Amino acid sequence: MKSIEKKIKTAEERISKLKRLSRELNSFEEYISSQDKIDIVERNMQVALEACLDIGKIIIANKELQEPSDNKGIFMVLAEAGIITKKSLGFLIPMAGTRNILVHGYDRIDDVLIYGILKKDLINFEQFLNQIKIYARSL
Repeated sequence: MKSIEKKIKTAEERISKLKRLSRELNSFEEYISSQDKIDIVERNMQVALEACLDIGKIIIANKELQEPSDNKGIFMVLAEAGIITKKSLGFLIPMAGTRNILVHGYDRIDDVLIYGILKKDLINFEQFLNQIKIYARSL
Protein backbone atom coordinates (compact mmCIF):
# COMPACT_ATOMS: atom_id res chain seq x y z
CA MET A 1 0.00 0.00 0.00
CA LYS A 2 3.00 2.27 -0.43
CA SER A 3 1.34 3.85 -3.45
CA ILE A 4 -1.61 4.98 -1.33
CA GLU A 5 0.75 6.35 1.31
CA LYS A 6 2.64 8.29 -1.36
CA LYS A 7 -0.60 9.73 -2.76
CA ILE A 8 -1.78 10.67 0.75
CA LYS A 9 1.51 12.47 1.35
CA THR A 10 1.18 14.34 -1.94
CA ALA A 11 -2.37 15.42 -1.12
CA GLU A 12 -1.38 16.46 2.41
CA GLU A 13 1.53 18.54 1.11
CA ARG A 14 -0.69 20.33 -1.41
CA ILE A 15 -3.43 20.93 1.15
CA SER A 16 -0.84 22.31 3.55
CA LYS A 17 0.26 24.80 0.89
CA LEU A 18 -3.36 25.75 0.27
CA LYS A 19 -3.99 26.26 3.99
CA ARG A 20 -0.93 28.48 4.28
CA LEU A 21 -2.07 30.59 1.35
CA SER A 22 -5.60 30.73 2.74
CA ARG A 23 -4.25 32.23 5.96
CA GLU A 24 -2.24 34.80 4.00
CA LEU A 25 -5.14 35.97 1.85
CA ASN A 26 -7.41 38.45 3.59
CA SER A 27 -10.00 38.96 0.86
CA PHE A 28 -11.30 37.79 -2.49
CA GLU A 29 -10.04 41.04 -4.00
CA GLU A 30 -6.53 40.25 -2.79
CA TYR A 31 -6.84 36.77 -4.33
CA ILE A 32 -7.97 37.92 -7.77
CA SER A 33 -5.46 40.78 -7.86
CA SER A 34 -2.58 38.31 -8.14
CA GLN A 35 -2.48 35.92 -11.09
CA ASP A 36 0.42 34.15 -9.37
CA LYS A 37 -1.73 33.37 -6.32
CA ILE A 38 -4.59 32.21 -8.53
CA ASP A 39 -2.21 29.92 -10.40
CA ILE A 40 -0.71 28.54 -7.18
CA VAL A 41 -4.13 27.83 -5.69
CA GLU A 42 -5.51 26.23 -8.85
CA ARG A 43 -2.48 23.99 -9.40
CA ASN A 44 -2.27 22.83 -5.79
CA MET A 45 -6.00 22.17 -5.71
CA GLN A 46 -5.78 20.20 -8.95
CA VAL A 47 -2.91 18.04 -7.68
CA ALA A 48 -4.67 17.42 -4.34
CA LEU A 49 -7.82 16.37 -6.19
CA GLU A 50 -5.88 14.14 -8.59
CA ALA A 51 -4.18 12.44 -5.63
CA CYS A 52 -7.54 11.83 -3.93
CA LEU A 53 -8.97 10.35 -7.12
CA ASP A 54 -5.88 8.17 -7.59
CA ILE A 55 -6.20 6.91 -4.01
CA GLY A 56 -9.79 5.96 -4.72
CA LYS A 57 -8.83 4.15 -7.93
CA ILE A 58 -6.12 2.18 -6.14
CA ILE A 59 -8.51 1.09 -3.38
CA ILE A 60 -11.20 0.14 -5.89
CA ALA A 61 -8.74 -1.99 -7.86
CA ASN A 62 -7.25 -3.63 -4.75
CA LYS A 63 -10.65 -4.48 -3.27
CA GLU A 64 -12.03 -5.44 -6.68
CA LEU A 65 -14.97 -3.08 -6.22
CA GLN A 66 -17.36 -2.03 -8.95
CA GLU A 67 -15.59 -0.02 -11.64
CA PRO A 68 -16.85 3.59 -11.55
CA SER A 69 -18.03 5.21 -14.75
CA ASP A 70 -16.39 8.56 -13.99
CA ASN A 71 -14.46 10.48 -11.35
CA LYS A 72 -17.58 11.23 -9.32
CA GLY A 73 -18.28 7.52 -9.29
CA ILE A 74 -14.96 6.82 -7.59
CA PHE A 75 -16.15 8.53 -4.43
CA MET A 76 -19.59 6.94 -4.69
CA VAL A 77 -18.06 3.45 -4.86
CA LEU A 78 -15.86 4.20 -1.83
CA ALA A 79 -18.89 5.38 0.15
CA GLU A 80 -20.97 2.36 -0.86
CA ALA A 81 -18.13 0.11 0.34
CA GLY A 82 -18.04 1.94 3.69
CA ILE A 83 -14.52 3.24 3.16
CA ILE A 84 -15.59 6.88 3.34
CA THR A 85 -18.74 8.35 4.83
CA LYS A 86 -21.76 9.18 2.72
CA LYS A 87 -21.59 12.67 4.24
CA SER A 88 -18.23 13.15 2.49
CA LEU A 89 -19.95 12.76 -0.87
CA GLY A 90 -21.55 16.19 -0.45
CA PHE A 91 -18.08 17.67 -0.83
CA LEU A 92 -16.25 15.09 -2.92
CA ILE A 93 -18.68 14.72 -5.82
CA PRO A 94 -18.59 18.44 -6.67
CA MET A 95 -14.81 18.34 -6.25
CA ALA A 96 -14.56 15.73 -8.99
CA GLY A 97 -16.33 18.21 -11.27
CA THR A 98 -14.05 21.00 -10.08
CA ARG A 99 -11.06 18.87 -10.99
CA ASN A 100 -12.41 18.46 -14.51
CA ILE A 101 -12.82 22.21 -14.88
CA LEU A 102 -9.32 22.86 -13.54
CA VAL A 103 -7.85 20.37 -16.01
CA HIS A 104 -10.05 20.73 -19.09
CA GLY A 105 -12.18 23.83 -18.68
CA TYR A 106 -9.54 26.31 -17.64
CA ASP A 107 -11.43 29.01 -19.55
CA ARG A 108 -14.48 28.43 -17.31
CA ILE A 109 -12.85 28.47 -13.88
CA ASP A 110 -14.99 30.35 -11.38
CA ASP A 111 -12.64 32.36 -9.17
CA VAL A 112 -15.37 32.82 -6.56
CA LEU A 113 -15.84 29.03 -6.32
CA ILE A 114 -12.11 28.31 -6.03
CA TYR A 115 -11.64 31.04 -3.43
CA GLY A 116 -14.59 29.66 -1.46
CA ILE A 117 -13.06 26.18 -1.45
CA LEU A 118 -9.75 27.67 -0.37
CA LYS A 119 -11.29 29.56 2.53
CA LYS A 120 -14.00 27.14 3.70
CA ASP A 121 -13.55 23.60 2.42
CA LEU A 122 -9.95 22.47 2.95
CA ILE A 123 -11.08 20.67 6.09
CA ASN A 124 -13.14 18.38 3.86
CA PHE A 125 -10.00 17.26 2.03
CA GLU A 126 -8.41 16.49 5.38
CA GLN A 127 -11.45 14.51 6.52
CA PHE A 128 -11.32 12.42 3.34
CA LEU A 129 -7.62 11.70 3.87
CA ASN A 130 -8.22 10.79 7.52
CA GLN A 131 -10.89 8.29 6.45
CA ILE A 132 -8.46 6.81 3.91
CA LYS A 133 -5.68 6.59 6.52
CA ILE A 134 -7.99 4.69 8.86
CA TYR A 135 -8.91 2.32 6.04
CA ALA A 136 -5.25 1.86 4.99
CA ARG A 137 -4.25 0.89 8.54
CA SER A 138 -6.69 -2.01 8.40
CA LEU A 139 -4.94 -3.55 5.39
